[in-house]
Amino acid sequence: MSSRPARQPRRPASRQSTSKPQAVLRRAGWPETYNDVVFIGLLVAVAWVPLPFGSNLPNFWMLNAALFGGLLVLFELGVLVSSGRRPVAMRRLWLPLLLLGGIAAWILAQLSTWMPGAWESSFWTLARDVLVQMPDAAPVEGRISADPDNGVMGLIRLLTCAAAFYLALQLCRDRWRADLFALMLVLIAVGYALYGIVQLLAFPNTLVWIEKTAYLASVTSTFVNRNSYATYAGVGLVMTFGLLAELVQRSSFGAEVPWTYRVGALVDTFVRRGMPIFVAILVIGIALLWTGSRAGIVASFAGAIVFVILAATLGKRRLIALLLGALAILGIAGGIVAYGELFVQRLTNDGGSETRWYVVRAAFQAALDVPWTGFGYGSFDRVYAVYRDFGQDFILHWDKAHNTYVELLFELGIPAFVAFIILGGALLLQVVRNVYGRNMPSMLSLSALAASVVVFVHAFVDFSLQMQAIAITYWAILGAGLAQSWSRRIDTSI
Repeated sequence: MSSRPARQPRRPASRQSTSKPQAVLRRAGWPETYNDVVFIGLLVAVAWVPLPFGSNLPNFWMLNAALFGGLLVLFELGVLVSSGRRPVAMRRLWLPLLLLGGIAAWILAQLSTWMPGAWESSFWTLARDVLVQMPDAAPVEGRISADPDNGVMGLIRLLTCAAAFYLALQLCRDRWRADLFALMLVLIAVGYALYGIVQLLAFPNTLVWIEKTAYLASVTSTFVNRNSYATYAGVGLVMTFGLLAELVQRSSFGAEVPWTYRVGALVDTFVRRGMPIFVAILVIGIALLWTGSRAGIVASFAGAIVFVILAATLGKRRLIALLLGALAILGIAGGIVAYGELFVQRLTNDGGSETRWYVVRAAFQAALDVPWTGFGYGSFDRVYAVYRDFGQDFILHWDKAHNTYVELLFELGIPAFVAFIILGGALLLQVVRNVYGRNMPSMLSLSALAASVVVFVHAFVDFSLQMQAIAITYWAILGAGLAQSWSRRIDTSI
């Protein structure tokens, strides 16, 4: 008689890993615990930035620069003291770092007084001609930038976004932190959506701690502009889609499991664990529709559709992804019918579009006057006033071009503008290459790609990406998405 034990029946095995990850602040070694503390600081900072009117005032720009810059210093000190390696080696970022360094160097060159005189803005020549007639007037030192003060602030905002991206990239290479990052982003988005809905229904004349003077019939949450909040809500929406898809992916079973068992497990997942996510989608979706922002809503839905397509083509549960996509489309249609009255009304009203396109065309024509040097980073507010046609847009003051790409061309010139586009494109291309090389791509990476669609599509018709709350949030999401796009079998620290 054989002594071999009887073979036990095979239990259905989940695709989720059996190894239990170390929880945040409960690590085996102090370096990871230290990084957990820095990571919690990053989450608090990302949650904070939308609160003070979308962080669209100079005081908050400086505060955010100190906040994210301080977190960056703390992270690097931890690497130095522990004599360890960064989770993502710097060599993997050589092209983005080179481009960012070049752009920052060019902005500094625009602000400096030692560039060739032929490159300086003609506005300094006019100022020199006037002041030379005044006794005891200080000599005027010309620059490429027509507005150096705003150029300095613009560079600070740019580097703050770079710090948020870098911190998320390094800290979210850890799977546990990445999961917590995605969850917290959704909770933050839901919190601001709930505030916006309550604000509209209960105190429509109040914006955070001041009186609200515009968009009284629209949800703006803590933002002054409904279009900017619509973009923020759209980013939150695609993050919520990613959370739901991640839940389904981790709860799926192999093909060897009977289909009745798989269907039952999927239903159980939706009912027991997925319901809070559906509620989150509903809350953010209602707030988004109640903004009435045409471009913001369309860009958000475009991002959601891109996410569904990516999940259906790259994920292993394609049928489930298509089913979820169909449900999402039906949900969107139902939401528009139930809550989208303002959106539908504004779709039939073309008010303001013609004037905005006039500004975009005028700004583009002005950019061609200095195609190689630009007027200086952050100078649009001051310089465009010279080019405006008072017969076309006399009533309004245009401090933004309502097209981020044209405004960048206006301020930086063609070479730096192209470098900016290559910088963003290189990061997105890296995420795409990484997820296509994996058997099971991270839903956080797909959410980052979908969020890119939201912000970059809306940037064609508005300036939401120039709002620091949206810019910081987006670049942090892209950093986290890039970190998770590499397979966990790859040691990215070398």
